[in-house]
Amino acid sequence: MSYRTILVSLNDVDRVSEVLNVAAKVAKAFEAHVEGLFVIPAPRIYPVATMAMPPEVFEKHREAFEEMAENVHGQFRDFLEREGLNGEWRLIESPAPIIADVVIDAARRCDLVIASQPPEEETAAMEADFAERLVMESGRPVLFVPREGTFETVGEIIVAGWNGSREAARAVHDALPFLTRAKDVRIAWIDPQKNPQEAGDLPGAELADALARHGAPVAVDALVSGGLDAGEVLLNHVADTGADLLVMGAWGHSRLREYVFGGATQHVMEHMTVPVLFSH
Repeated sequence: MSYRTILVSLNDVDRVSEVLNVAAKVAKAFEAHVEGLFVIPAPRIYPVATMAMPPEVFEKHREAFEEMAENVHGQFRDFLEREGLNGEWRLIESPAPIIADVVIDAARRCDLVIASQPPEEETAAMEADFAERLVMESGRPVLFVPREGTFETVGEIIVAGWNGSREAARAVHDALPFLTRAKDVRIAWIDPQKNPQEAGDLPGAELADALARHGAPVAVDALVSGGLDAGEVLLNHVADTGADLLVMGAWGHSRLREYVFGGATQHVMEHMTVPVLFSH
């Protein structure tokens, strides 16, 4: 198992450089083909303003995004040449004022998606629930790059959250290409004593054995939350171990047409300090 086709979502123009930096490390490790995607969303139209919106507004919207796309395309082209990677550029216009539908459709044909941690506030280029929808609807693992910082390594030391759930199982196995290349993999089970039937006498031992058969250098850490949010405990463990990648299952639910992450998932999404691979 490997990641041979990687989709890189590049609508967060302020983080293109670091997202491509992380993409280069992953693509080189797996000899992957890289697809760089930029989506031009349709302008947002509010019912009360429809009649008053002149054509110039639509033209300026399009011109602004075409200029952004040209700039990002140049960075992506330089990235492929500089890193000696194979790839292709994809510029797609969305018929709606959101980009998630287009990125999700493209993601379903790839092995891994790389995107930036969403900005703290919604922008014209990325809607507020973009990350939630990408993780929950694409069916593919998504590697998010934090909105701040630079990352010299990705996946040398890995913390993988585990609780025996379907989401955790999906994440750990989606991350196998990373796990088998890592120098150290720490399976982190928070408060296993709260689920003794699942945890057994040696929490995580059977999972560690299964991953070790793939060649992953695995150890299990039973962590005590002490009343902290599970996401906070995982990020603290990332800091304590010096990990450069966190792997975890994403839990959430649909509220009408909007996806809402569960507590631990939301905390990590908002406060990540290293790249995080989510699966659902």
